[in-house]
Amino acid sequence: MRLGWRGIVSARFAITNTIPNYQLLITIIGRISVMASYKVHVTKDNLVFCSGHFITFEGQCEPLHGHNYRTAVTLEGILDENEYVFNFVTLKKVMKALCDKLDHRLLLPTQNPLLDIQSDAASYTVRYKHKTYVFPKEDVVQLPIANTTAENLATWLCGELEAQLKDKGAANLTAIEMEVEETFGQSAICRKELHHLGPAKESSL
Repeated sequence: MRLGWRGIVSARFAITNTIPNYQLLITIIGRISVMASYKVHVTKDNLVFCSGHFITFEGQCEPLHGHNYRTAVTLEGILDENEYVFNFVTLKKVMKALCDKLDHRLLLPTQNPLLDIQSDAASYTVRYKHKTYVFPKEDVVQLPIANTTAENLATWLCGELEAQLKDKGAANLTAIEMEVEETFGQSAICRKELHHLGPAKESSL
């Protein structure tokens, strides 16, 4: 059914008299703002780690080997009081420190149910079926993951970065996306949505 101009006027008059705060409502609707969202992305030649590992899969354990891993990170969010999503310099320092923890180390997953991991004062002994590895403790980084796949490494790095960002008060962030490349053209990405928004920077419609 179509309303003529008389019907429209009558309808508006009825709404105006039914809703006491009609004019206030119209004012609020007219001033609705759009919350802008931004991304920053960092990938640098020094955000790398060279590490040894092995993966259990499909009833077997692959040979001990290593990769020259590369990382990249994207932060999403709204602008803070400094007009930043996050400071590039700080982000690079945090990522470099995380990569350094893994660099030139054997990556040992502590939550793999197929591995028997024992330790003494000097070493870790790792058994899988007929295989036995003995690694000096100073050469090992224990990671609370089930397998040292690129996916799980990206997940671990994402969690470590999130913890540090929270410590630095980065409440404006909405998502972290972490990429770990284990060889050229072959990478895994972990994306985590965050739920601790801070004050928004608004732009009018």
